[in-house]
Amino acid sequence: MMRFELTPYELAGPAAAALLALAEESDVLLIGETHGTQEVPRLMLGLLDPLAARGYGGLALELPADIREETVRWAGGAAPEPSLFFTRPGADGRGNEQALALIQQAVVRGWQLLCFDRAKHQPTEGWAERDASMARNLLEQWKWLCPGKKLLGACGNLHSRLAPLPGEMARFWPSCAHMVRQLRPEARVGSAIVCFHSGEFFNQGKVMGFFDLGPLSGAEVRGGKESQHSLELHLPRATVATFLSPPNGRTGE
Repeated sequence: MMRFELTPYELAGPAAAALLALAEESDVLLIGETHGTQEVPRLMLGLLDPLAARGYGGLALELPADIREETVRWAGGAAPEPSLFFTRPGADGRGNEQALALIQQAVVRGWQLLCFDRAKHQPTEGWAERDASMARNLLEQWKWLCPGKKLLGACGNLHSRLAPLPGEMARFWPSCAHMVRQLRPEARVGSAIVCFHSGEFFNQGKVMGFFDLGPLSGAEVRGGKESQHSLELHLPRATVATFLSPPNGRTGE
């Protein structure tokens, strides 16, 4: 069985306190990311133990719903290799080794894995249909796998918004996070967008650089009103994700 090492991204001080406070008041905590970095899986790995003590037990990732069982079997040692989503990764950066390491360590700790992106049998047209499908998948798997636990999730930061962005970005609405609220009004949904001030990520089939947002010595939490999230977690630098094999031109399965 393949085993992957991942070092937790340890938050401390006011940044850790703010994120844990948001987790306390949420039933679903979504981490909004730019796909293809090592730091977001590391951040989530560091959250597993403190959030388990706060009633969390479901790890929800923006992975195709139809690879969940295969991925869980692999993470638990019952399959020699993970899904093709990881062994033949697509161009959008999600099928990386750091995500595999996070899944592996979460399953070992007793967390339930939820994969809530649309499956092959769930064709959708347009942004709104896809995000609605993602929300339904998340809620169905939550009810089925860990109904008494809270969820820690990660998805692209347009899917994790709680309100629409103005201008041309308005076409990327409604979001998955908003649809979860609509479909299950009693669920408290919190979202934290991760903003990197420098570094690189993998998406669109290539390594890309973040815009330089200015120097930052350590993690900071800022208000999320402008980005339409509960809060913004600013981190100094991103490291590009790594993959089991060279990503191809697909955007995922």
